[in-house]
Amino acid sequence: MIALIDFVSRLVGDVGRFVDIFLNDLILGAGDPLSALLVVVGQVLLISAVAVLGYGAVGALLGEIGVTLPSLGGRGRSE
Repeated sequence: MIALIDFVSRLVGDVGRFVDIFLNDLILGAGDPLSALLVVVGQVLLISAVAVLGYGAVGALLGEIGVTLPSLGGRGRSE
């Protein structure tokens, strides 16, 4: 249980640390807008990939108990 608490606290701390590094080093420190743009685009791509994979995984798990989620690609099962 302590390992789980340590993991969650480190995860929350690292998010705060990322925001601090992003603001102070990339935007305010370097003055290079391209670096900030690349970091933001990378985060958006990563979050969207994780969200789509998570949607598919949750849909597969819910499909096992009989709950169907709408298809993202429009190529769902034909009924």
